[in-house]
Amino acid sequence: MYNSKKYKVMADKSAEKERLFNEWFTKSYDRLRGTLRRYGMLDEDNFHDTYLFVRRQVLVPGKDITDYDAYFIGCYKKAALIKIKRENRYAHPEDDFFLRCGEEAKFLSEDDLNGCERLVRDILRFVRQKFSYEEYRMFMLRFYEAQFSFKALAECMGISASAISQKVCRIVDAVRTHSGFAWRSQMLAVESFMY
Repeated sequence: MYNSKKYKVMADKSAEKERLFNEWFTKSYDRLRGTLRRYGMLDEDNFHDTYLFVRRQVLVPGKDITDYDAYFIGCYKKAALIKIKRENRYAHPEDDFFLRCGEEAKFLSEDDLNGCERLVRDILRFVRQKFSYEEYRMFMLRFYEAQFSFKALAECMGISASAISQKVCRIVDAVRTHSGFAWRSQMLAVESFMY
């Protein structure tokens, strides 16, 4: 009997919290949108996701949020920063990047490639010729295409992360100890320092 009364009291409190939050949000909707526009472009998806997140947090038993405005704006800003951080993980190359660096781009002359692009092309050719295709793919996924972690590579390749780490480190060491690559890399660093 005691548990059912306790449950009913908790349900009533939860319903009351939900009612108060819904009233606040209805009254504050336009003001919140205006406030968030002042910080930059209003992202509708982020606004909606923030509403759902804050609503869930309000309904958590034992969690009392006293200032909905500040909490909502703080959650919106945090979600916006996370989205920006995720987008900044990816490079957005120019339209002709893949034409300049792809293997099928043989029609481009050596003069069309800058020193760094030539070095990258030569390193990838070296790795492809000296190591197995599987090791080449690991190297590409780790450093060039997706920047996978060793754990993610292990899941993709079906071998342990330590084995992948050893293979990739062996390739990196071979590239680092290659006298031609080391010298060209140093020259590129000097050129970029001078200009």
